[in-house]
Amino acid sequence: MKKEVMEMIQKIEKRRNRRHGLSHFQSYMNHIGNPEKGLQSIHVAGTNGKGSTTNYIRSMLQKAGYNVGTFTSPYLITHLDRIRINDENIDEDEFLALCKQYYSSWIQWDLGMFEIDMMLACVYFKNHNVDFVIFEVGLGGRLDATNIIQPCVSLITNIGMDHMELLGDTYDKIAYEKAGIIKNGVDVITTETKKECLDVFLNQANIHQSNFYRVHIPSCIDCDNGVHFLYKGYDVHLQSNAVYQIANATLALETVLQLKEKNRITIEQQHILDGLFQAEWKGRFEIMQQNPVVILDGAHNPDGIKALCESLKNYKNVAILFSALKDKKFEEMLDLLETVTQDITITHFENSRSMDLSAVKKRKHVKIMDDYHKAFEAMLKKKKVIVITGSLYFISEIRKYWY
Repeated sequence: MKKEVMEMIQKIEKRRNRRHGLSHFQSYMNHIGNPEKGLQSIHVAGTNGKGSTTNYIRSMLQKAGYNVGTFTSPYLITHLDRIRINDENIDEDEFLALCKQYYSSWIQWDLGMFEIDMMLACVYFKNHNVDFVIFEVGLGGRLDATNIIQPCVSLITNIGMDHMELLGDTYDKIAYEKAGIIKNGVDVITTETKKECLDVFLNQANIHQSNFYRVHIPSCIDCDNGVHFLYKGYDVHLQSNAVYQIANATLALETVLQLKEKNRITIEQQHILDGLFQAEWKGRFEIMQQNPVVILDGAHNPDGIKALCESLKNYKNVAILFSALKDKKFEEMLDLLETVTQDITITHFENSRSMDLSAVKKRKHVKIMDDYHKAFEAMLKKKKVIVITGSLYFISEIRKYWY
């Protein structure tokens, strides 16, 4: 990456949430000409599975010949992978040119990092005249910077106990924040199952006169060599061995089927099946090597870890390398992981929010290693299935080993 691009990214990343509110950001977008307007968009909220759902939709639409923009977070390899067209990162030179064009306005309006990224994405997608954009919510929904868009459909994957200091300490409170993406007359689709969350979604859908659809998640027919399931006559195969991807793929499939039914897209069955099979989402049950098998999974809350553990039932002789952010429920996450294996190593990684290892020293069945480089090297010597999890930021660091 060019030095000037890296320096600009560093400037952007230093501008954390300025807490001026969504209306302030909307005013800024008005000031620069509302680049978000005119984009045919899909909005994806939820606690877990947003990125995977986004990617499955992108892959199917792309197979059907559409140019598809995606806005996702956090990044896994480079900051630029947040903004993509047809799964290709924003070009470095174009990124830098846009940054220089709008830099003074960011300072004048005191924008935060996520607002800057959202603004850049909208301008980039508008400049390239994409057919669809899929926007992944950063945090919550109601007050998220992505909530300036007027989508053609809104998706909510699920509700879990995460970011409770900001979103609330009960399922219905968190559901209310996620349901904040529901717009007047815009269909809402979810794979959530909890009644208290569904009641919130339905209430908000009624207020906004929006059609509400709950997708029922099919069972896995075969999970040994990729995931295989049936949905509405579609015989779906995924490359991933993660059972939890059935919910995300089904939500994506239902979304595409409804867009087709409403004549918003033209897509054939083979486009759908090929798109689902060929979609790869890095950092989600991603197998990095075979000897030993190393799996990276970005599960970073109890619900994500629970889904990971379900997929790990198909594996024997597992060892886990774990690290999390200090504001996460890491004790509950570790309790769940101990149902899979007693071979767990906990480490620290280079992030100001990384967990304090002293907080877990009383756990009986874990090994603690301060240096994640040494911990990772030790894991690779084991003749076991190595699973590295606990934080997307952590697996992003580990992933550099292969690149």
